[in-house]
Amino acid sequence: MSLKAKKIVSSRLRTSYLSSVISTSLVLFLLGVVGILVYNLNRLPETLRDQITVSINLDDTITNRSAMRVLAIVELKEFVDKAQYKSKDETVKEMSGEIGDDFLKLLGENPFPSKIEINLKSDYFSSEGIESAIRELKEIPGIRDVAYHKSLFEQVAENTKNVSIIILIFVALLLFISVFLINNTIRLAIYSKRFLINTMKLVGANTTFIRTPFLAASVWQGLISGFIAIILLLGFIMFLKNDFSNILELTDAKMFGALFAVMLVLGSLINFVSTYIIVTKYTKIGADDLWEG
Repeated sequence: MSLKAKKIVSSRLRTSYLSSVISTSLVLFLLGVVGILVYNLNRLPETLRDQITVSINLDDTITNRSAMRVLAIVELKEFVDKAQYKSKDETVKEMSGEIGDDFLKLLGENPFPSKIEINLKSDYFSSEGIESAIRELKEIPGIRDVAYHKSLFEQVAENTKNVSIIILIFVALLLFISVFLINNTIRLAIYSKRFLINTMKLVGANTTFIRTPFLAASVWQGLISGFIAIILLLGFIMFLKNDFSNILELTDAKMFGALFAVMLVLGSLINFVSTYIIVTKYTKIGADDLWEG
């Protein structure tokens, strides 16, 4: 009798799998799309930081050899991410592209010093961090002064903090919506089997026996949904590469591997937990209450 009941459950469950798989796949696909956007949004402060440099102006009388020595000292500082040396000739060539060549004829000589441009590490991207870095730099012999765009620097530092908060809130909200949608899909699928669950209970099946086929099916359903969502996401990525490759980072294999793994695990985990809770509920309620859901 128990074996027969188990076959009936398996047969009835197949009828609702397709709609559940499709619904769950779409939710996981949306989760993957948002994951790509969140990843690129999280990279935005880093991209902005790379565009902001601190200019170290060297003494006018410094030789190229001494300048290289200063560069080596600067590169060893723990707050320096990247450093680049620009000679007087390179600096004037850069400026002539912005204000024209005629100014040199008027001045008669190159007024620009040799300089070193550095990018700070993210840990020092704050008002206190930059001030501490500048104090250390000014102590190096051969450095005349240090300049940076203070207001822009502070604005990017503040925006970095705001973006991090927004990302956390957005991810939490997304996970809540995903759990809610998948849970509702499973609830509707199992709701249609509530009388079958009650029948199994009446013929002597215990709670574990009743839950087992539902839980096994839920894990497979989550994995299948995850694979379908990954295929859809790969197609979406190929579409984005044609027009948005300059805006979005779409080549980070490690990120996509982690994202795909999260989609598979999350799909199976939410399905399993939701199924466990809902099936357990219907094994505990009486026959009269089944009409109310």
